[in-house]
Amino acid sequence: MLLLIQYNKSVVSILNFRYNDNADVKHILFWTKFFYTDDYYIGFGSEPFSECEYKNCFITKNRSFLSVDKFDAIIFHGNEFDEKEHKVPSARNPNQIYIFVNGESPVMTFKGLQPFNYFYNWTMTYRSDSEIQFPYEAVVKKDTDYVLPSKDFVQNKTKFMAWFVSRCEAWSRREVLINNLKQYIPIDVYGKCGTLQCPQKPNLSPEEKCLDILENQYKFYFAAENSNCKEYITEKMYNALKKNVIPVVYGGANYTKIAPPNSVINVANFKNVTELVNYLKFLDANPTEYLKYFEWKKHYVIINNQAACQLCQKLNEPLVNKIVKDLHRWSWGPNNENCKSGFPDIISSLL
Repeated sequence: MLLLIQYNKSVVSILNFRYNDNADVKHILFWTKFFYTDDYYIGFGSEPFSECEYKNCFITKNRSFLSVDKFDAIIFHGNEFDEKEHKVPSARNPNQIYIFVNGESPVMTFKGLQPFNYFYNWTMTYRSDSEIQFPYEAVVKKDTDYVLPSKDFVQNKTKFMAWFVSRCEAWSRREVLINNLKQYIPIDVYGKCGTLQCPQKPNLSPEEKCLDILENQYKFYFAAENSNCKEYITEKMYNALKKNVIPVVYGGANYTKIAPPNSVINVANFKNVTELVNYLKFLDANPTEYLKYFEWKKHYVIINNQAACQLCQKLNEPLVNKIVKDLHRWSWGPNNENCKSGFPDIISSLL
């Protein structure tokens, strides 16, 4: 970690200058993969920026496209970046931006964060206080031509709740809740933690393989996160919202702020399992009340994240010298408060 150690507090006082062969183009380099993808679900070249206000950005994974110190920004997936495996850039222009990208919560970030103090300039995560917010998806207000399903559609759903899961034991203890719920309502569990398997479709995640059966067969979907952390919401909720099914959400985010109005049932709003079960059974028996959870679709849409546009915009703004001094502290909070160590009442009553 010699290069990391050398890049210390003096970074804060560097000159406001960036070198580039073409000052009108902002070149961005993906240094690592993002899980199984090379393009971070953003894309390559200039195309990801074609609909943005600032279109003069170009993105590549080719480390030889420019001399490494001439890229305006270099993006690292913090959850798998290893200085021994991936190496650190051989040269660093002190005014280029190193960006920490993470889609996982601190609980699920297995790479050590302390070695990267004073290494990154910006963060690019699901959190709203990142320089670039990079949620799985986003909700925006926009009137649509959506038409509510009929009561017959609801009554023809023959199954109660589904859960698609691959991690059987989670820090959030979601499995404790689901095991108790299963004593009172039918829940089909798909994946290696259950008895059912999703249809076989290549190049899709286990959850994506199941989505086709969700809308027509199930009334509810258990959208439970693996950790209860500040603003942490994954694709689970968004995938369910795209279907005519009600997500039952469990996590540490403020769902009232992030989800469309009256679109999800938040486990944390119930004191015990009985109260939650009774409400789910009420909706199951009352199609008119059940359908109210889809009214939001007339006035909101779910879109892909706008991280590419944010990234290009920030690279076009006057450079403000910034360094992430303590990445662990930023991720977890000064007192580790960003991830809840306790559980909502509904879980605590079961432990």
